[in-house]
Amino acid sequence: MPGATATNIRKADLAEDLGKFLLRSFCAIAPISKADDFGIDIIATLLEIDRENKLRELANKTFGVQFKAKSVRKIEFLKEYEYKWLLNLDYPYFIGSVDITNSKMEIYTLHYVNSMPSINETCTGLIISLDKIQNGEDKVLKIDLGDPILTLTTKDIQDPEIVREKGIVLKQWILGEYENIKVRNIGLTKTFRWKTNKMPEFDAVNKIFSYSEDKNIYAQSFDFIDATLTELKLFNKSEKLDKAVKVINELLLKKGIELFLTNGVNFEQFRNKLK
Repeated sequence: MPGATATNIRKADLAEDLGKFLLRSFCAIAPISKADDFGIDIIATLLEIDRENKLRELANKTFGVQFKAKSVRKIEFLKEYEYKWLLNLDYPYFIGSVDITNSKMEIYTLHYVNSMPSINETCTGLIISLDKIQNGEDKVLKIDLGDPILTLTTKDIQDPEIVREKGIVLKQWILGEYENIKVRNIGLTKTFRWKTNKMPEFDAVNKIFSYSEDKNIYAQSFDFIDATLTELKLFNKSEKLDKAVKVINELLLKKGIELFLTNGVNFEQFRNKLK
C-alpha cells in the first residue's frame, strides 16, 4: 500500500533483523529473501577461529533458523505439505524467539520432534509450542519444545569468551540433531536433556517396537550395516565373526538386501597390505 506499511510485518522484520545480528557474532548468515521464504529465514554456518591462524575463521556446521517475535508462542504445521516439509528437512532447524524490548534471543531446538523415531509414518499434523501444551485426543501431534537451548543478548556478543562458549554449545546441538535426522527413519534415535546455555547430555535411546517386522529399516540402513560388517571383518580376524556375518548376510539376502561391500572385499588381501 503506497505511503504505509503493515505494523505486524514491520515488527516481524525488526525481530528478524535483531536475530540475524546476534547470530552473526559466531555464524555466517545467508538470509532467505521474502520471495523464497517458505519457513526458514536464514541458513547459518557456524564459524570457528582457525587454531593455526587466529585472524581466520573456518566454516563449520550449517543449519536453518526461523525467527519469531517473542509474542509468537506457537507454530502450526497442519496441512500435509507443511508438516512433510518440516519432517523431511535433512539439516537442523531452530526457532529464534526474539525479544526486541530486552535485546535478547532465545534459541529453541526441535529435538523432541527429531528424536521421535519413524515420526514420518505417524504424523498427520504438528503443532510446536514454546510454552507448555497439552496433547489432545485428535491426531495432530502437539509438542512443547522445552527450555531454550541458548540465549543471546547484545551484551553477550561483546564478550569473545561468552561467544566462544555459546558457539560450542550450539555446535554440540547441531551435531546431535544431524545424527537423529540421519537415523530416525530406521526407528532409532537418541534423546538429550539440557539446561539453557549448557552442553546437552545424553539421556536415552528411543526405539519403536511393533508386532510385525519393519522391512523399511533394512532398506534405510543396509549401507551402514554393510560398512560396519566390512570394518569388523577387516580388522578382527575371527572364525566366530565370519560365521556370525555369514548368518546375518544370509538372512538379509532372504529379505532382498545384498551387502555388496561385505561380499565383494577380499579380506585376506587387505589384511596382508596392512601388515
